[in-house]
Amino acid sequence: MPCADCYRGHDHPGPIHGLETRLHGHGVYVTEPQSKHAAQKGLIVVLSDAFGWNTANLRRLADSYAERTSSKVYVPDFMYGTAAPASTKALVDRILSEGGLWGWLVKPLLVLKAAYVLVPFSIRNNPKKRYPGIRKFMDDLRCSEGADLKVGVVGFCWGGYGATQLAHGDLARNGKPLIDAAYTAHPSELKLPDDIEKITIPYSMVIGDIDFALTISGVQQAADILDSKKDVESEVVIISNARHGFAVRGRPDDKIEKEMADQAEDQMVKWFAKYLV
Repeated sequence: MPCADCYRGHDHPGPIHGLETRLHGHGVYVTEPQSKHAAQKGLIVVLSDAFGWNTANLRRLADSYAERTSSKVYVPDFMYGTAAPASTKALVDRILSEGGLWGWLVKPLLVLKAAYVLVPFSIRNNPKKRYPGIRKFMDDLRCSEGADLKVGVVGFCWGGYGATQLAHGDLARNGKPLIDAAYTAHPSELKLPDDIEKITIPYSMVIGDIDFALTISGVQQAADILDSKKDVESEVVIISNARHGFAVRGRPDDKIEKEMADQAEDQMVKWFAKYLV
């Protein structure tokens, strides 16, 4: 289930070097390696967190993924312009940090303000409700741009649900699997054990041990299920003291939080270096 940490975090500054375009019915941020001599190895689709496709946080990561994996990277708008606004981060922080008499007085108003934004967001963007649009995009991509390339998917938080569903091995219209490999950082809204038991595609997860969207007992359950699948390559990496959202919304000037985010990115790069070649 989503938690307060799903709507907290820090904004990262640019620059970014990709472009916005339209692809298969969606607005998409597209970025490629800046080293033009590198041969393209595959395609990567990034499924966003609750704050959507147009944050500098996500686009900077996409740029880095493109450069480090020699792949073209797509960040589609699967929420059709209805992502949670960036201002939600500061609002949720105040709700969780206000104390004393003033906090007791102001907190109900802050909760109402947050609900005014987050309740409509949650209704519109229930991950299960949005998944058919994600699947169709991936089908269209596999049958066109990805017909002769390996395709990987990355899912953060909200996007972890879609990335996990895509790892179930469904086929595109051309008979190929929708994706060749999946990676997710601190996924939310997963139903255990079902969503993990159905995985048939190489699957990598990184998550913290204090993540309230998927508790450590749930993480261990997922790891045990994946470990039992001898014919499916998988890994579950647990980072001590990492909170939900650390891979994409951590404090950029905090050495420990940056190291956690860097570890998550390195894990993704190594995973796709193995499965997108």
